[in-house]
Amino acid sequence: MNKTRKTDRTKNDPAKAFFDDNEMIDIVGMFGALRRRKWSIAIITVLGTTAAYFYGASVVPVYNAKATLLVEPTRTGIEELEATTASGVTTDFNAIATQIRLLQSRSYQARVMEDLGLFDDPDFNHALAEPEPGLLDRIPLQVLAEPLDALAGWLPGDWFVARGAAQEQPEVLESSAPLIARERAIDVFSGSLELLGDPAAYVINIGFNSTDREKAARIANRVAEMYVDDQLNNKIFATDRTSTWLEERLAELEIELREAEERVADFRSTNLVGAGQGMTLNQQELSDLNRDLIVARGTMAENQAKLRLIRELRSAGRSVDSIADVVASPLIISLRQQEAQLLREEAELSTLYGERHPRMVHLQNEKRNLENKIAAEIDRVVQTLENDLQVTSTRIATIEGQLGNVKSQNVTDQTAEVRLGQYERQAESIRTIYENFLNRFKETREQLEIVQPDVRIVSVASPPTRPTTPGKRVFAAGGLVVSFGLAALLAIVLDRFDRGIRSARQIESRLGLSTLSLVPRLDRLKKNQKPYQYLMEKPLSAYAEALRGVYMAVKLSNVDREPKVVLVTSSLPQEGKTTFAVSLATFAARSHKRVLIIDLDLRHPSVHRELGWQVSGGLVEYMAGERTLEEVIHHDLETGLHFLPIKGQTTNPTDLLDSQKMRLLVESLRDSYDYIVLDSAPLASVTDTRVAALLADKLIFCIRWGQNIVGAADESLQALREVNIEPAGAVLTMVDMKKHAQYGYGDIGQYYTQSQKYYVN
Repeated sequence: MNKTRKTDRTKNDPAKAFFDDNEMIDIVGMFGALRRRKWSIAIITVLGTTAAYFYGASVVPVYNAKATLLVEPTRTGIEELEATTASGVTTDFNAIATQIRLLQSRSYQARVMEDLGLFDDPDFNHALAEPEPGLLDRIPLQVLAEPLDALAGWLPGDWFVARGAAQEQPEVLESSAPLIARERAIDVFSGSLELLGDPAAYVINIGFNSTDREKAARIANRVAEMYVDDQLNNKIFATDRTSTWLEERLAELEIELREAEERVADFRSTNLVGAGQGMTLNQQELSDLNRDLIVARGTMAENQAKLRLIRELRSAGRSVDSIADVVASPLIISLRQQEAQLLREEAELSTLYGERHPRMVHLQNEKRNLENKIAAEIDRVVQTLENDLQVTSTRIATIEGQLGNVKSQNVTDQTAEVRLGQYERQAESIRTIYENFLNRFKETREQLEIVQPDVRIVSVASPPTRPTTPGKRVFAAGGLVVSFGLAALLAIVLDRFDRGIRSARQIESRLGLSTLSLVPRLDRLKKNQKPYQYLMEKPLSAYAEALRGVYMAVKLSNVDREPKVVLVTSSLPQEGKTTFAVSLATFAARSHKRVLIIDLDLRHPSVHRELGWQVSGGLVEYMAGERTLEEVIHHDLETGLHFLPIKGQTTNPTDLLDSQKMRLLVESLRDSYDYIVLDSAPLASVTDTRVAALLADKLIFCIRWGQNIVGAADESLQALREVNIEPAGAVLTMVDMKKHAQYGYGDIGQYYTQSQKYYVN
């Protein structure tokens, strides 16, 4: 037996296995799904279209009337007055959206309804409307009214509410009923009102829906008119309120200004006596003392420099005649002139007389006396400088003392000036505010005469001539499109999530098996006719050709050693494995082979029933030694088959199949028969087949077309592969060949229609 294990198979995940074939739904597959479910799609489409048509015919026509407001802030033409105008609606889109929200407010809508008396209109106040006919009232057959009324009495009230036949009526206090009715009326009004802003223009579109065209136009126009009136009244009210507030504020500012000016005058007269030309007496005295101090300090520095120079010259033994005060002394100048005269006389007499001459001696004495006088005068000048320095120093000390006192007083004056400046600034600030408020008050009073709204009606709503609700034809067209789309989508989804195996490609990709054949479903069997009997009657049918394909595929799977023992199994019951096993054995017998079919489904044997036999003994009795082999093997003359059935039950079927006696039985039968078919139990139901598979040369795995679940088949194959058993291939049983051809799976079944002429069915 071929034990080769395939590796490219999908895991036990139906969804994943499903999508492993294609990651996306291809167009051909979509059209195939639509074609396969065309009648379901057609029925759903017809029902949806019909329902939409009748619904459209029952819809009450609704009319929509529209009025348009232009948002256009007014301009007075007087620039000074623009600032005093109460702010209205701006052309900013967000501001327009805010105004739309105000129009949508329940309070505004309640005012409009009160103005138009809509709270007493049955269209809005349903409490005033006539009650609609109930479920029983709509029944045309009056003869059924009494029985239905009796039935309705037995049914709970919630039953009608849950099915839409009646409306739930909550318990309401009598005192709250008017308020609830009012709120519901506003809800109805709000649901009918349409308010739209245009991003490309500064307009507000006001629309209203109503079954009465005149009422729709009247309400839309009134909403617009009240909006314009509210804008004008709000601006007038705001402007008047601003004017009143300005007038009150002016009176307060006038008092504050008068008090501030009086405070400035009182402080100046009390703290800054003698202030004039921008300077107080203390400040003037401080200025004079500073000036005198600077002059005295300069004089003192000059005298100190002169005395320092004189002392330095005397210390060096040099003459002090170059000192400015000495040079400028009139006495010294006169003495120097006399000294010069004596020097001239001395020069003249020195040529005539000698040094001891009386006249020369006299001149020397006079010259000496003159020098003493000059020295005495110089000493006097120096003493004068020293006296002046002392006087200047004393004067500086005096000025500095006076300056300290004046500075102390001036600090007080400066503090007072700071306070005065503060008072003056406060007074000036109040004066400025007062003047601004006064100007604004005058402008506001004038603005009251020219206030205009910032919006105006540019389009008045007129009664519409056509309803906005679509007609029954439009509803029918919409129902056609929607119902067809939903039906098509449902068909594709159902087809896509169909977990049944339907093609050879699916078997290969999901289970890793090759497909031996597609066995057609036999829908035209005669009464009590079995498939194997149909096979014998129609040897050239598609059914016979499918079995021939399986037989030849198994035969050619090993040319060197032709398989003689073939086991047929499936993953679940009701997949047609026994029918297929009997038909395959019948086909082999019709091919002039000595064929034996052994029923190894010990828990639910069915081979003898399929052949229409009643047996008294079988495999279990033989294995227990109660019967001989010749007694339990039966020969069916109709088919030419020999079969070994199951009659009795065993407590341990697995041990029986795994016994040495069972293996010896199969080996002995190999020599007696050309072809042996083993019909085993479903793999997913019991473990018997995993043991029985070891007795066969080849294993055929049956899969029911469209019914087998991928997970069950995959788990069953996994159980076989765990014991190193790989099936020779899979057989799709009970295939609806016509429908299979519509799926377009790309296998041989797709061309079933074209191959019909080769079959005699």
